[in-house]
Amino acid sequence: MPLHVPTRMAALAALAAALAWTAPAPAQGPGKYAGTYRIEGWEAMERQGMYHFLYLHPAGGFLLAGEWRDRESSRATGSWEGSRERIELTGTVQVRTNRGSWRVPFARSLRVELDANGLRLIPIPEKNRFGMLGWPNAFRYYRALPTPNIPGADLPSGEDELLELIRSTPPAAP
Repeated sequence: MPLHVPTRMAALAALAAALAWTAPAPAQGPGKYAGTYRIEGWEAMERQGMYHFLYLHPAGGFLLAGEWRDRESSRATGSWEGSRERIELTGTVQVRTNRGSWRVPFARSLRVELDANGLRLIPIPEKNRFGMLGWPNAFRYYRALPTPNIPGADLPSGEDELLELIRSTPPAAP
């Protein structure tokens, strides 16, 4: 059944309002992508003890953290750059699993997409050594401020403190 014109207009207005509400600030330049992102399906994952946290700091640093109770605790930090189509993350990852640990250079490309529910960052699939931090699930914009969601992790929730943590991580040997 086709939508009536007033109903269609109301639906379009609601969509426009939702996009405006969920779009990150500031609106111009690469910093527009800064903020906290949650992995898609996070509610179901958290019920199973799996947590992901991605934060893009406005100054160009990032923290990507993954936690899977009794299996893995991994962190990647470094710098990010954004364009209209992509976010590029480069830095260092420390992967700690119940089967071993390693520290290696980290690089991930994320495709930028804006849909009816807001901003999504979709990882470009590739074979990697990043544990949970290499999963193919997209990340959805959550809010501008840091919002760590990993229980028991020593992750600050202030922008300045989080940037200090990101910058204090030594690089991995190539």
